[in-house]
Amino acid sequence: MEPELTKQDILELFARQSKEFHEKLLETDRRIEKSQMDVNKKIGELAGTWGKFVAEMVKPKIVELFKEKGIEIETMAQSIKGFKDGKEYYEIDLLLVNTNVAVVVEIKSSLSVEDINEHLERLEKIKKIAPKIFNLSGFTIYGAVAGMIVEGEADKYAYKKGLFVLRQKGNIVEIVNDFKFKPKEWKVEY
Repeated sequence: MEPELTKQDILELFARQSKEFHEKLLETDRRIEKSQMDVNKKIGELAGTWGKFVAEMVKPKIVELFKEKGIEIETMAQSIKGFKDGKEYYEIDLLLVNTNVAVVVEIKSSLSVEDINEHLERLEKIKKIAPKIFNLSGFTIYGAVAGMIVEGEADKYAYKKGLFVLRQKGNIVEIVNDFKFKPKEWKVEY
């Protein structure tokens, strides 16, 4: 004859099963979190690769395009960073400079209004804090955005905000701003 279970035995059994169930849930959560981190990492790598591809599409013709707009470019640099208090404050995708003008270009595979607003904030930062390897003191800064795909009316929004807009047209890139366009100038404060 089997011993009869007491109320205490039943409570201990439930407590043990509850603990085991909770541990299994935690392990499942850890596995899901690790999988999500792996997926996010892969997406980030893909976005970075795509972004580099877009930048390589823009770079070959960009000097000529700005020359057509009356801005001679002498130097082009990619992935330029500015630091404040020892921490990265901003990053410039493409910086075009001559003796007194700099064009700060943000390059996106898909350009949105949010991207444009972030770039406008970046331009405000750049006029206050110099990039690490360029002293832009006394320079006039212009902003530009480039996108393979332009979401909604982001290009019109950028135009209204005084930014040059570069778009892909077939297998070339062009500045789509018309002859009436007046670019906004950011004056360096350092």
